[in-house]
Amino acid sequence: MRYINPGYAEFLDVDGGATIEDASAAHGVAFYQPTDMEGVNISASASVFYGKFDIYLPPISSLPSDFFAKVGILKPGNMNAGLNGVGLYKYSSSYIHVKSLVSGGNDKTVTNSDITFNFGGINSFYFYFKARSESTADGEYFICMNGEKILEGTGKWIYMDNATKLVIYACDVTPISNIILADTEISMRERIQAVPLGSPVTDMIDLEDGTYLADTAGQQILQTVDVASLISQYGGTSQVTGIAIGGNPAYRTGDGLTTLTGLSKASGGSQTEHGAKTLRTSTAAGTVDCYSVDSTIADMVGLELGWKAGV
Repeated sequence: MRYINPGYAEFLDVDGGATIEDASAAHGVAFYQPTDMEGVNISASASVFYGKFDIYLPPISSLPSDFFAKVGILKPGNMNAGLNGVGLYKYSSSYIHVKSLVSGGNDKTVTNSDITFNFGGINSFYFYFKARSESTADGEYFICMNGEKILEGTGKWIYMDNATKLVIYACDVTPISNIILADTEISMRERIQAVPLGSPVTDMIDLEDGTYLADTAGQQILQTVDVASLISQYGGTSQVTGIAIGGNPAYRTGDGLTTLTGLSKASGGSQTEHGAKTLRTSTAAGTVDCYSVDSTIADMVGLELGWKAGV
């Protein structure tokens, strides 16, 4: 499991959030999502969970009294006992708390009297959670903020089996961006990089406004990635750990075609199908299909990415 989101509410599986044009964010966009315990639907029995995200924090006086943000992985059952991840909330007019959420409980807490927040700017979080063994409390975690470890714990009953959701929850004055979540190790140095795409090759209907309409199962759209600028900037041997194929907007207009499946096609090679994404009916919705890779930027030369419509 790997989820990559530069900062688009459209790439969530819940309506009600919004993307914000934010020049201070890494990619010029960030989003808020105001429904607690919602975010992205998954199906994973994770034994480890890694994550990165950026969150903007205004001056503490501008934060609402009910401010809360959460990023984590949720297993089914009692919602208050199934979330593992990071929580932030405003305790009083003077204090912001960062909590380690372990199986829904608040395991440990630090405040702005213990650590230094970047109020009026971006705060970067990186975390790691390891599930307990079958009958032993040997789970562990650590949480870093702005490059410094701020919370850690060992000997914990951490449950992540049968997880069904990535929770990404934040209010409109504390938008989130630059998200990478995975059930395999990610580096604190990993970053999301947008890649330009060439002209589409497709049998879908061109609506001549930059969007395409599929009206038959099996129709597809592919675009070649342009990595020349990335090679110039980072070098061809720089590692690539994951790919996100985004569609925005991406929605269904009826019950006939309800899914899009992510596609990749290597230069001169065969086509590969990745995850199938169920489309929502909201015309503001989008979708993203993410998958892990172990390659270099040079390996991406000639790579085509896109979608196939299905039922």
